[in-house]
Amino acid sequence: MAIWMENPQQRKGRSLDALKKAEPHPVVITAVARLFWSERKIEKTRQWMEKAIAADEDWGDAWGWWLKFERQHGEMERQQSVIDKCVAAGPHHGHVWQSVAKDLENVGKSTREILELVADKLE
Repeated sequence: MAIWMENPQQRKGRSLDALKKAEPHPVVITAVARLFWSERKIEKTRQWMEKAIAADEDWGDAWGWWLKFERQHGEMERQQSVIDKCVAAGPHHGHVWQSVAKDLENVGKSTREILELVADKLE
């Protein structure tokens, strides 16, 4: 994503451009949430993660990023809430999500297990 290729000082500007061009896309919204995460703005990050999920509940990578964030900054209740919401949504798309879900080693695993593997794999 072009946002992360920019210098840290220019990322906010690039994210604004991306939001104008592709506002409802969960990849862009998740990237903005990750910018807030990198600045340690915890509540802002949660708000933007929720926006990413609202834009497309089927985008599993956003769920993975949100769980990864809550593992680092949230309590167990918040992590469980993300897991429960993800299981209810049943996502099927996302670059990392599909690579994990379609891996032969993961055949038959539940949405929860796949979510946890995705969160571990995201960097």
